[in-house]
Amino acid sequence: MTVELLINLAVQLLGTGAVLFLAYRSFQKRRIQLGAEPTLPQYFIRRSTYWLGIASYCMLMAALYWLLTWQWLPLEPLVTLVVKSLRSGELVNLLNGLDGNTIMPLIAAGLFLFLIAWESRFNPLLILRDSIHDAFTIPTKAVEVYNALITSRLSAVDDSLKAQIANRLLVSSIDPGDFEKSSATVEYKWAHNCLLFDQIQDYANQSSFRRLFTEPSLKWGEICISYNAMSEKVAVWKKAEPHYTKTINLIKELDHLTGLLCRLLASLVVFGSASENDIWTTVKQLGGNVHEARLKHTYKYVLLFMAATAIGVMLGREISVLLHNVFLFPDKPLPHFSYTTLRWIAYAIAMYVLPIALVFISRSLTFRRQREQSDRYGFYMTMMITGFIVSTIVSVLVLELTFYRRDHFSFLESFLDHMRWGILPALMCGFVAYRLDTPVSDSETLGKLIMAAALRFLGWGSVAVIIMLYATDDLTIQESNLRFTLVGTAFFVVGLLGATARFKTAGPED
Repeated sequence: MTVELLINLAVQLLGTGAVLFLAYRSFQKRRIQLGAEPTLPQYFIRRSTYWLGIASYCMLMAALYWLLTWQWLPLEPLVTLVVKSLRSGELVNLLNGLDGNTIMPLIAAGLFLFLIAWESRFNPLLILRDSIHDAFTIPTKAVEVYNALITSRLSAVDDSLKAQIANRLLVSSIDPGDFEKSSATVEYKWAHNCLLFDQIQDYANQSSFRRLFTEPSLKWGEICISYNAMSEKVAVWKKAEPHYTKTINLIKELDHLTGLLCRLLASLVVFGSASENDIWTTVKQLGGNVHEARLKHTYKYVLLFMAATAIGVMLGREISVLLHNVFLFPDKPLPHFSYTTLRWIAYAIAMYVLPIALVFISRSLTFRRQREQSDRYGFYMTMMITGFIVSTIVSVLVLELTFYRRDHFSFLESFLDHMRWGILPALMCGFVAYRLDTPVSDSETLGKLIMAAALRFLGWGSVAVIIMLYATDDLTIQESNLRFTLVGTAFFVVGLLGATARFKTAGPED
């Protein structure tokens, strides 16, 4: 091993160590925003899962650094130049040898290290970090529990629990009717805070939760002081004459206390629950309700859609070829399975499954932090537009750059020409987004399940035939066999995707 190679390896290892350190610091810096307060994420997931997320991000950053500095923009020319110049003692040669081939890799490596540590929403590496952070569901459950507690209705709380809350108060400041009043009133807000504080006290008596109560960022001490002071303020406010300014100020203080209580209780519920069902059972007891049906094991559905697409392409192409050879043009038979079928599978997955995967991601990001039921139809339209754009771009890149291979490539012109191929994927994205909000019931029988899947298959297959006949109407007579095969394949691919769009979600009732 030469000296240059040894020094280059040492530089790589040193840079990798810096990458791992910065990536580790960056991952731990991220806070979960629960209301107005940032919260440490390690209280919302098992320690092993949290450290697995850190290790995944650090290893990914180290791998990118090695690809950048070893393969794409290697540092070896700069290291070799520096070593040779120092060995010969001719520093002038070192200055003369500093060109783009030696300087650019150093700049790129430094910029990469800077991006790992740069906290900015425009930083692409931090977007990747947040995606990995979310992939391990570190903040998801905590945010959902927090929002459910903030918007809970006390009228759904058990009467025995209400009585228990009133008996524990040092100063009598709750009347039985306060739980039924409007959520904008002082009475209701104070009753809500008493309910949350009472539930937190049950956790405070358990030693296994001690470190959460001693964590400064969760502000248990501040909560206790504020709660005791608020008890007297509300009691005085109830006895005094109505005063607008005092009422507004008291409501602001109660809202701030509610945020702190919900943040701490969300931490306790997620940290202390053995399963997801336990989480939502506790939330339901407190009058909370999660509006979004939470899809579990998304990657399995993505794999299922990929399998359905591959099977649809193989079945559709082979059956279309069989019908073509037997009934249409027996004198001009088409070949059955060939390597082109694999190309069709890859193209179809990129056209259909990639936009569907974006539907899953968008749905999770859009509805995760929303407290109220929103206009879902607007989301469906957005997903259709997104699917249309993505699938059309895929069509442009795949067909223009690999099939047509035109000498003069214009992206805008090609995009307009290939828009017809984006219609079916757009419709399928909208349908998948809709089906995500209509989960199946456990009581659904096998016969009903098969019948519904068959109807979806035939319905979407028919839609695919109509759209593909329009999309392929400009094919020449010599390409009629291709048109027949395309339409037949689309029938099976889109039909199977429609039949597969069946989701089992886990909601608060589970």
